[in-house]
Amino acid sequence: MYSVVISNGVFRFHLVSAAVEAARRGTLELFLTGAYPKGPLSAFLKKWLGNSPAARRLVDRADNGLSESNIVSVWCAEFVIQAGVTLGGLLKSRATNDRLQALGLSVYGRIAARAIRGASSDIYHYRAGYGGRSIEIARSSGAVCLCDHSVVSPLTLDYMVSNSGQLPPTDMLSSIRLSAMWKTVLDDIEAADHVLVNSQLVKSTLMHHGVPGETITVIYQGIDAKFLQSIPAARPVKATKTLLFAGEIARRKGFDSLIAALGGIPEDEWELIVAGGTNETTEAEYRRFLLRPNVRHVGFVSRTELARLMSESAIFVFPTLAEGSARVIFEAMACECYVITTPNAGSIVETGRHGELIQPGDVAGLRDAIRRALTSSTTAEIGARNGRLIREEYMQSDYGVQLDGLYQDLVDGRKALRRRIPEEASAT
Repeated sequence: MYSVVISNGVFRFHLVSAAVEAARRGTLELFLTGAYPKGPLSAFLKKWLGNSPAARRLVDRADNGLSESNIVSVWCAEFVIQAGVTLGGLLKSRATNDRLQALGLSVYGRIAARAIRGASSDIYHYRAGYGGRSIEIARSSGAVCLCDHSVVSPLTLDYMVSNSGQLPPTDMLSSIRLSAMWKTVLDDIEAADHVLVNSQLVKSTLMHHGVPGETITVIYQGIDAKFLQSIPAARPVKATKTLLFAGEIARRKGFDSLIAALGGIPEDEWELIVAGGTNETTEAEYRRFLLRPNVRHVGFVSRTELARLMSESAIFVFPTLAEGSARVIFEAMACECYVITTPNAGSIVETGRHGELIQPGDVAGLRDAIRRALTSSTTAEIGARNGRLIREEYMQSDYGVQLDGLYQDLVDGRKALRRRIPEEASAT
């Protein structure tokens, strides 16, 4: 038997699921996370601020079955990071956002280091960017340091967004300058003994800049039971002309490609629901499209509302340029949607089995895929098959089984580790 400390970072992240699964097995020693209401505060939020969307989201973080006794809440780091998001938006300053985000990561890492000092865990499982000083403390106590990274490599992300999802040439990697925030993320990846990622896509981008493939493990996270419970029990008849896009309305998510592709299909042949938000820049950029009569923009929605929209839509379209592993695709599949996406979504989708893959940035290919899905007699059948697949193989419990196996392999020494020699560690 082993013990594990899991550090989630701020906001709600999939390491909550990792902690729940570890607690279920009796292996969780500590769970570190951002703002997390406990005890009287949780009761106060539920009683007096229950109707506030922000309060509901905060209370929802604690609705996971974890015992409060082994949870360390790092409120101040989340406050600093959220301030960066807010001020950066108000001032339209990416630099302000980046500096405060980097400061928040540093604060979290220092507090995490104090929290785990003296812990006796065999594994320190931390989210990339939120390790910092705590990695050294965990390693000094003999723990295996497992870094969890959930998006393409920091060295490839911007290039992929600007170049239709393509990886940068290896000879230009050394010239890429990262922001302070992304440099922190990269440092945490490189400091790890082993790296856990959520798709083959993420693994390939890390290997692209030199992380040995044998020190990277891929585990798809799957769907939690709570989302399945949000799916309407009485399934509505799916609207065969209805397409659904869910996610940030931005170039990285392929929204420009989607607009261009739909521009070549007659308006009376399709309807589009858009679930997601814009910022000041993208609001002006996409306003005309979002106001079209056959486009319904519903903004940010709860997971319950998202499940309802997915259950009513036959086709989920997500032509992203760069992800880690888009959870929204697994959710759409669970709701029996036919899925059109790109290899850069980091999903399990295969053409002909779950929907159709098109190359990122390929407008003509996306348009043809949408036309085929709108007219094919197998669209509904494939969607139903997707729902069965998720329930049988891609649930949170399946993720927990695989994660437990990885933990045990790391403790037993059967997985490759990237132990850095003292001189190398001190030089950084």
